[in-house]
Amino acid sequence: MMKNDTKILGPNHEFDTTSWSLIRAVGDVQAFDIFVRLYWKPLYFFVRQHGCDNESAKDIVQDFLTSLLERGTLSKADPARGRFRTFLLASLTNFMKDRAKAAARQKRGGDQTILSLDFASGEREYALEVASGESPEMVLHRTWAKTLWKQALSELKGEPAHLQAFHLYLEDVDYDEISRKCGLTPAAAKMAVHRLKGQLRDAVQHYILQTVADEDELKAEMAEFMALLA
Repeated sequence: MMKNDTKILGPNHEFDTTSWSLIRAVGDVQAFDIFVRLYWKPLYFFVRQHGCDNESAKDIVQDFLTSLLERGTLSKADPARGRFRTFLLASLTNFMKDRAKAAARQKRGGDQTILSLDFASGEREYALEVASGESPEMVLHRTWAKTLWKQALSELKGEPAHLQAFHLYLEDVDYDEISRKCGLTPAAAKMAVHRLKGQLRDAVQHYILQTVADEDELKAEMAEFMALLA
């Protein structure tokens, strides 16, 4: 999935005051949309790996995300008490326990949902990518990394030939072959890859910066992100 290059995202970053900004602003519709885009699939895979069938997992994730928004749960997340995904895992686990206890109660909100999520593609990916013996927690973390990686890649901007060159680079294609396939000189191909590496690094760090509290946590999250994609 990812080129074996420890410098693909680079060691350089700046920690700024946007830390946890996504979580603080999640009451805003746009911020909540970004949050859902990055986290619904890791949450769905986590629930499926706990043994729930796909229909039950859909309901749980839909209800959980809706409850986060309605109850303002994310505003209770405290960066001093640990990383955001740990808080999210604990919140979902407690939600599942409470939901199981109230299974006989009519589902909140009837059959209506406020979220539009592509569970069909999520289920296909779950069947293809998740090993049966893998822990639900590891599934969530690994799916989070893959989802963030794909989101960052989708945001890259550039000439079509340059984007093609970069995707070939990520597939370990050498520069001579990249040049031939993309109609670029080797120097132009290397320049395009270098520029898009910077874009990719910035996109990944932009999202991670919004859910960490300090420089040390940023470094730890970046290191874990890279390890999860290896």
